[in-house]
Amino acid sequence: MRLDKIDAYVVRLPFKKELRLADMPHKYIDSVFVRLTSGEHSGWGEVMPGNEPVLTAAWSNSVFLCLKDSLIPRVGKARSIDSGQALEEAVQQIRGNRHAKGILDMAWWDLHARIQQKPLHSVLGGTRKQIALGLVFDRMDSQEEFFAELHRAENDGFRRITLKIRPGWDVNMLSAVRAEFPQMMIQCDVEGALSLSKNSDTIYRFDDFFPVVLEQPLSSKEYVGHAMLQDALRTPIGLDESVTSYHEAEIAVDLRSASVICLNAGRNGGLTTAKAIHDLCLADEIICYSGMTLLSSVGYRHVAVLASLPNCQLPVDYIRAEEVFEADPGKPLPTRVVDLFENDLGYEIRGYSDVRVAELWSEPGIGFDPDMSIIEKYAVEHVEWKA
Repeated sequence: MRLDKIDAYVVRLPFKKELRLADMPHKYIDSVFVRLTSGEHSGWGEVMPGNEPVLTAAWSNSVFLCLKDSLIPRVGKARSIDSGQALEEAVQQIRGNRHAKGILDMAWWDLHARIQQKPLHSVLGGTRKQIALGLVFDRMDSQEEFFAELHRAENDGFRRITLKIRPGWDVNMLSAVRAEFPQMMIQCDVEGALSLSKNSDTIYRFDDFFPVVLEQPLSSKEYVGHAMLQDALRTPIGLDESVTSYHEAEIAVDLRSASVICLNAGRNGGLTTAKAIHDLCLADEIICYSGMTLLSSVGYRHVAVLASLPNCQLPVDYIRAEEVFEADPGKPLPTRVVDLFENDLGYEIRGYSDVRVAELWSEPGIGFDPDMSIIEKYAVEHVEWKA
């Protein structure tokens, strides 16, 4: 397709109340949005790597600068981009910068689906009309608040919770949570903070609490260490930060470093690579799930698209955007609680007869056009390229 215009924005989205990210309080977060335009159609992508290089090596301002100075000029020079692979070829000289490449890829797929007049999840190969939802919980100021939110999640039909594991917020916390919620699917996200040599006592205790996944217990390049750990634990090991490219996925699969791999369109470098990783895992019988960092409802549509793929066998990360952001430029997916025995999610959720799901859309692309009044109001950076 012929590209006529490319826009990139850094949008400073304020929170309704202070939010803890990477165990640090935040009052706002900078998000990056890209719009690709061809004729009367536009496609959108969003990544939100953070205000500093804490959550990942990238951060929102670095993504914007890479787009402005390097990627957008190269894509603009190519002019006609007919596939995700063609987009990768247009920017192949630029090393790394997976989030910056990924947001262009997401916007291209949205544009491609809109031109076809089909929803993005069906164009990418999704097989579901509903996706089960799970929530992520970090350390909170009080145990009372923490358990109140967990009970709220269970009462609202969220059957999987991800618990961030922090220093002093680990085994004792897990023991209390498992005692209070014996049926809940618990996913433990360590974010690579443990070491086999220094934290073996803690690592081998995770089996005691029957988590559905132990996510990224070791640092990102510890593929052999994760393989050794997977051999020793009955808990499935999940890799997130370790898999930012197809090549890294191949290493993890060949070494059997994990039983589960997270798909993240921003970290993976776009939907094109995330789908390729999904297909690789499917062929090798390693299940996937769709994960996310914080996103508005624009970027969340891409998370939902990946969750609709057939090998995504766990509830997808979800955020109550209406409770988090002062203004959301997108439209949250409608959710409801459904009877598990009357709905075919394609995988089992034990211990419950019902689950909260999000309904996928039938409109083209990601299903809506973002609210430009919100994007323009909170934008702190903007670059525009025109043919």
